[in-house]
Amino acid sequence: MSDGRSEIPLVRISDVGNSIQKETIVEEVAIRLYALKEDGTSEVHSTLLATPTDLAELHAGHLLSEDYVNEIPPRELFEIKLEGDVSVHYNGKISLLPRERIVTSSCGACNHPDLAIHRDRLPEEGSRFSNLDLTMLTQALNRLTSSMLLFQRSGGCHGTALLSNDGSIAHVSEDIGRHNSVDKTIGKAIFSKNTTLGDSMLLLSGRCGWDIVAKCVRTGIPAIASLGAFSSAAVDLAREHNVTLYGFVSDRGAWKVGYYRN
Repeated sequence: MSDGRSEIPLVRISDVGNSIQKETIVEEVAIRLYALKEDGTSEVHSTLLATPTDLAELHAGHLLSEDYVNEIPPRELFEIKLEGDVSVHYNGKISLLPRERIVTSSCGACNHPDLAIHRDRLPEEGSRFSNLDLTMLTQALNRLTSSMLLFQRSGGCHGTALLSNDGSIAHVSEDIGRHNSVDKTIGKAIFSKNTTLGDSMLLLSGRCGWDIVAKCVRTGIPAIASLGAFSSAAVDLAREHNVTLYGFVSDRGAWKVGYYRN
């Protein structure tokens, strides 16, 4: 199984001249996700351009966060195949039509042209994470970045984790794509069976777009804290579903969107 990185000889340019040196590069490959059709045969429902680590978790989190399944998929239904093309097979059926294009590492793969997410349950008024102070936010994100070993070796990936009610972080994941990393963290959480997504806050090493907020709405995660900015569509969706956003978090301050109380 890959550790997500490769050592590749490249030309190094410096003020003393050029030389050939090995550089640590984050792996980015096409990963085909399979599920069962009505006749019991497998077909590809998504192809993700992603880092080939935590593959079962990636698939499980993707199924749940993109509304392909209505219930948490069990770990024993996933099979990883590494011969030839990298693929992850879910031995269960999905409720959405397969996607016909590759979901790239920079793409949220929006299947909702009106940028709306329709949920049966009403959004809650606020959560445990609705009014965090700056110290708790910065400490949580510092713990995330210090746990991102692939980034420390390569500088080329995003990281995510979940912050729990007791202040601990868990399910740290890394990937070339932000949305893939989120899927991996969600997959790890549901496989662990001791993490409640509704009692957790998503931590992001990068920016927060619509696609990330949509994944949290679908899986019940009530808050997101990111080192980067949030987009206008992310703000609109978060306000609609009472998801609290903290963006550009640093020792100097942070921006906040969502439920607020003094």
